[in-house]
Amino acid sequence: MFLSDSRPDLSDSGAALAALPHGTTAVVYCEGQFGEQDGKTANGLVRHSEKYEVLSVIDSTRSGADAGRFLDDTPNGIPVLANLAEAIAHAGQVPDYLICGVAPASGLLSEAQRLVLLDGIARGMHIINGLHEFLNDDIEFAAASLRANVTITDVRRPKAKKDLHPFSGRIFDVTCPRIAVLGTDGAIGKRTTATLLVESLNARGIKAVLVGTGQTTIIQGGKYGVALDALVPQFCSGEVRSATRRT
Repeated sequence: MFLSDSRPDLSDSGAALAALPHGTTAVVYCEGQFGEQDGKTANGLVRHSEKYEVLSVIDSTRSGADAGRFLDDTPNGIPVLANLAEAIAHAGQVPDYLICGVAPASGLLSEAQRLVLLDGIARGMHIINGLHEFLNDDIEFAAASLRANVTITDVRRPKAKKDLHPFSGRIFDVTCPRIAVLGTDGAIGKRTTATLLVESLNARGIKAVLVGTGQTTIIQGGKYGVALDALVPQFCSGEVRSATRRT
């Protein structure tokens, strides 16, 4: 699915009754993985976020570090804290969102990770989930979000198949230059490279936008993109074309 300012479709759970907050404050949960391959969503949000004000990162193994200095040797004022209680105390109030910043190869949450997200829900935080495991379909999470009157956004949930775009050849109607950033594996820096390219081009007066193909770009607030690995392959090229033509 696309992440936008519009309310997500949560019709499969009682969380549909809750409204998204007006605020944008967020804590990013990344226990044991910040700075590592499986922490790529947290890493990306610390480096770049158009949608959320990232207040802190949770990773007890890196507690006390400045997130920017730890990643890139450039301090950014975002602390790495040991747990959710510390993150809330640091914020001075309960932040609006708890973002699942881990991206394990399995696409699934461990039991310990589930407990932290459920704790966030109980404290009144809306959940942003980029995993293949859709938390709105999980009875425990759906019930918890209903009790706390918060929402869960499953970023990777695709649109209904009737709304997906197959390949049509209309990509040839796009006349602007396009730069494809490719790699031989996941979590090796494609999105980070593309983000830096877009920032550099715009700084030089060349209007450029990023069309993302993964969940992290969408969580960052990217205007154009789709989580390709959540789609039936038949629709991948058509969905990228559709996103590109909207730029």
